[in-house]
Amino acid sequence: MNWLQRFLIFQVKVKSNSMRYFHSSFCNLNLSVNIKENGNSALQVTSEDLSTVTSYLPESYNLAAYVNKSETLKNLLHLNVNLSKIEQKPFIAQKILELDFEKDIKNSLLFLKKFVDMENIGNFITKNPLILCEDLNDLEVRLNYLESKQFKYEEICRIITKNPFWLMFSTIRIDKRLGFFQNTFNFCGSEVKFLAVKQPQLITYSLHHIKTNSFVIKEEMGFDDYEVKHLILSKPRLWMMTQRALLERFNYVHNVMQIAHKQILQYPNILLCRNFIIKQRHEFLDKLGRSQYDPRKDNFVPLSAFIEETDVNFCQKYAKCHIDDFNTFLKTM
Repeated sequence: MNWLQRFLIFQVKVKSNSMRYFHSSFCNLNLSVNIKENGNSALQVTSEDLSTVTSYLPESYNLAAYVNKSETLKNLLHLNVNLSKIEQKPFIAQKILELDFEKDIKNSLLFLKKFVDMENIGNFITKNPLILCEDLNDLEVRLNYLESKQFKYEEICRIITKNPFWLMFSTIRIDKRLGFFQNTFNFCGSEVKFLAVKQPQLITYSLHHIKTNSFVIKEEMGFDDYEVKHLILSKPRLWMMTQRALLERFNYVHNVMQIAHKQILQYPNILLCRNFIIKQRHEFLDKLGRSQYDPRKDNFVPLSAFIEETDVNFCQKYAKCHIDDFNTFLKTM
């Protein structure tokens, strides 16, 4: 590179630096002019009360910072509402902060008080704070629907208390849900009501999940339509379990322990018990030669022995040994 090329490159760099300096000085000049014209400055002394100014919280809320200034939050705390759980969802926290207790919340609480005990209403709102944002007329319509279907007052209280999200569903959606269960499982009207009262959460549960579990229980586990109907009326929680857990428990009970479908129908709680507990007790009985689950033979061990009995009673009644023997066996698993 000759001296002329080096000189030209130097000139370009000088001009570039000069332009950057000029741009920066111009921006600073504009900023100063704007501040002087507006008369505003972050360091300007003011007599105005700024205690109500809070920082902008776009991603999350700490509702504790608002309690002293919000009558709504104070009253919710008095009702034992867990604000720390509500603030985990900023969009819900924002909605609650925008509500006025006297105008927006008081009447809703008086409505809920008719069906939810005051000692439980805090937990109810913690689970579903958006119920406070629902129009009171809509809540009344949804209540009237249940009354029109001949649900008793005690049954309505149980439905609303056990499923805080029930009243979030319109009457059209609830009617379609009840119709789905009636058609899918060939229920009569009283059976639909029985299911709704026994397990209200199931009515508003994911329909895809319910359909999948129905397929698993009927096609993969081998229960017929009548048995499926019996199962859902006796243990509707089975339809809220994960498919994997449901199949694992059935496969162990049916294929390893050789428990027939008929026995499972008589004691479906066995499918709600954790698999490792069943496995521990079955293998211990099997080692002792006492894994006898046929009620027509001697030394019969009922399925309730795997769930309802403590380890001590299980050993005394069915394993016929001391609890220390069972504890020693568990260390080998």
